[in-house]
Amino acid sequence: MEYSITDYERPSVAVDAAVFGVDDYRAATMDEKRLKILLIKRGEEPFKDMYALPGGFLIKGETTEEAVQRELAEEAGVTGSKIIPLKVYSGEGRDPRGWIISAAYISLTNTVSLSTDRNSDAAEAVWLELIYKVSGETERLEICGDEVSLEIIAENGRVIRNEFPFDHGTIIYDAFKKLQDEVLHHDIIFDLMPELFTVSDLHGPYQMILQKNESMQAFRKRMSPKIEETDMFDDTAAAHRKSKLYRRKKSQEE
Repeated sequence: MEYSITDYERPSVAVDAAVFGVDDYRAATMDEKRLKILLIKRGEEPFKDMYALPGGFLIKGETTEEAVQRELAEEAGVTGSKIIPLKVYSGEGRDPRGWIISAAYISLTNTVSLSTDRNSDAAEAVWLELIYKVSGETERLEICGDEVSLEIIAENGRVIRNEFPFDHGTIIYDAFKKLQDEVLHHDIIFDLMPELFTVSDLHGPYQMILQKNESMQAFRKRMSPKIEETDMFDDTAAAHRKSKLYRRKKSQEE
């Protein structure tokens, strides 16, 4: 039987990106790094004015990798970030506009300044804090900012509460679980750091992402084969004593 492409229904293809970064939180008596996720405020229907993941449709001739980099540049001004394939989402009814499948990616970057192209379908891009909590088989992701508070709840690895449009709550949850695995097994935590960092900069996000309660002393000892000390200090810290700056050992870089 001769094959004809017209014999088959063809879906539209899109990309979505869960972009993670680490940002400073400074108070009078402490400073620490906190995990952030990049969201865009939708400028068009469906779900106009709701917060969602950056992404969009492929242009003819693009690969999905090229499309996600283009969308990040247009909707958020993010360029050159590391991207990691996550999963293809193709569930029925995931998009009210029709049969649309999405290739989702994780992107890792510092919390760079954001901008949105005037021709983009996004109204604005924002960094929001991501807080992970777990109790028994229930996992909770809280995503919040000055005027935004959204929640994703999963039980036994399945999202049961999604306050995001489309299936973006599920994508964010899956992306965070992938981030946990990459931090635990592949030291991807360094991709969330600037070139120079303190041990405390590593410690805070590492504990939050993995829900580990590890002392600074034990953490420093375990990370010592992977980092090298510099002769520089962090002079922006709120604490009275300046902290030594480190960098990732070149032999550990992928």
